[in-house]
Amino acid sequence: MLNLSRLRMLYELSILGSISAVAASLNITRPAVSQQLALLERETGQTLFERSTKGVRLTAAGERMVRRVSELLVTVNAIEADLASDTQEIAGELRIAAFGTAASSLVPPALARLAEGNPKLRIHFTEMEPVAALRAAAAKQMDVVVAHDLLHTSAPVIGLEQQPLVADQFKAILSADHRLAIGSRKSIHLKELAEEDWALNQSAVTFSQYVISACVAEGFTPKASCNCLNIAATLEFVRTGRYVTILPALGATGIENDPDFRIIPLRPLLLRRVFCAYPRGSGDHPLVARTVEALQMAGRIFV
Repeated sequence: MLNLSRLRMLYELSILGSISAVAASLNITRPAVSQQLALLERETGQTLFERSTKGVRLTAAGERMVRRVSELLVTVNAIEADLASDTQEIAGELRIAAFGTAASSLVPPALARLAEGNPKLRIHFTEMEPVAALRAAAAKQMDVVVAHDLLHTSAPVIGLEQQPLVADQFKAILSADHRLAIGSRKSIHLKELAEEDWALNQSAVTFSQYVISACVAEGFTPKASCNCLNIAATLEFVRTGRYVTILPALGATGIENDPDFRIIPLRPLLLRRVFCAYPRGSGDHPLVARTVEALQMAGRIFV
């Protein structure tokens, strides 16, 4: 009979891409993982993966098995959720991850709401970029993650369920005395920023590529003469009046009432869709369900 723990190791290997990553996820040694996977191959009589300089690659037999194992794990998750539903108390450990701007806006009020009245709940939060967070959720390293749909590489969808949180609209951020901010204008066209100097985090590949592509579609490439690694620094340069930027609404939550800034909606509409994800089958688990509910309630503030 096949061993569920070994099947789960193979599934995690398909998500994480290396035996070392699986070992770290399970908090065991790399040789122990290799030994268990070798035993699984003997049990099945199949070569399930091949090693290379870039990690491991599943064979056709391994891919077929992972597809079946993913369905099996959904059933296991559903059984765990059903057992947990017998109690009304939210307790235990919640592992949650989110990308930076969600971590500074959406997640804190949601977790505060969740923790209220649940003294036995232990929350462990980690800031992660969306692709890494989705992989962690697929491998059950995280219970719930918050991600967005501007992904620069394919992210795992196998084994995950999603719930929408907010459509995060990008807006122009200008100093209050900037010539384009003066007056009571309700919006600004992206191409009006063509001749401006931009503050733009070019190391955030997903974000910068999205912004640059939107500008190119309007006939120009932004003059990104100021490259900051975080939003706080970006805003300080914009505050001087010499630079402009665009940010999603979640990234501008700290300056709505700052008289030094004008936040102006953009034309054409640019947005990213923010969602939460969790392992398939676990959505009815009280801890997951209540976390998703708290995140959705927090998201209504930003609609």
